[in-house]
Amino acid sequence: MAQSRTAPAGSLSRDPVWRYAPGMNRFRARAPYCPARSVVFAAALACLHANPIVLLGQERESGSVRLELGAEPGRTLVYQHEKHLRLQLPEELGGEAETRTYLRLGQRVESRGPDSVVVSSEIREFRFEVDPPPDQLPDFARLEGLRFRSTSTPAGRIYRIEVEGTSGPVANSLRDQVEVWLRELGFPALAPGPVKVGESWTDTSRVPLSTLLGLQGDTDAVEVRTTKLSSIERTAEGAVAQIDVVTRWTDAGEGPSPEVSVRGSSSQAVRFDLDRKLFQDSRGTSRIRVEISSASGAPPIRIDAEGSYDTHLLMTED
Repeated sequence: MAQSRTAPAGSLSRDPVWRYAPGMNRFRARAPYCPARSVVFAAALACLHANPIVLLGQERESGSVRLELGAEPGRTLVYQHEKHLRLQLPEELGGEAETRTYLRLGQRVESRGPDSVVVSSEIREFRFEVDPPPDQLPDFARLEGLRFRSTSTPAGRIYRIEVEGTSGPVANSLRDQVEVWLRELGFPALAPGPVKVGESWTDTSRVPLSTLLGLQGDTDAVEVRTTKLSSIERTAEGAVAQIDVVTRWTDAGEGPSPEVSVRGSSSQAVRFDLDRKLFQDSRGTSRIRVEISSASGAPPIRIDAEGSYDTHLLMTED
């Protein structure tokens, strides 16, 4: 997935006043004494780094497999993604809430080379539901038809996202949201070189809280993701590789905002077709807890979330 973008650490200078703003799919914290920055909670769970495009699996005489992006340019893959998130909030913030997200995404490889793969994507359908329902929600139908282009390494680590027909602050905002959607699809970044069954690789990075539970602010979390090639099986459809991923998050524990802490983990099972060179599906669950300590010594504000998702290849188009 995309490389993490870190921001300068900020702080919560006073006890925040919280409200649920489902119309923006966010929880907002406002400090009554004019703090330097606000903290925003969004009802969206970003589970893992993701890149929902096809793979090239090439078995070698040594028994290792090289996993790289490698679909033939011109083929369109249509993926369907559904996510369910249950949030447990303090009563003063509304108590329990549930959200459901539905996304249908078409992707086409534009070009590939030894150092990069360029993929053009289009949002074909998008729905977002909240229970209990809010007074109003934005018209998410306007997102349908949104097109963007991502550039990644052959191992699937995205380093550039361009949203079609936008510029300036709007483009930056949409690019950040696209990055979250790609993460949520649940297709992991791949090994940088050949791997054998049973081998794993680990990626450690600093991740803005804006990509974890939608918590947006100036504090980072540490993400440790371990990805394992668990098996390669021969089926009637061909060779299928099973990848298992475990991700753990902790707060960075530094900067002027140590009162914001995060603890969480996720696990997922991913399958991809080595012969057709594409992801088949990804399923996973995650749990995360965020606590914000009070400057006045009051009990911390605690938000718990449990999520599950299912992403699968719906069809291919030539």
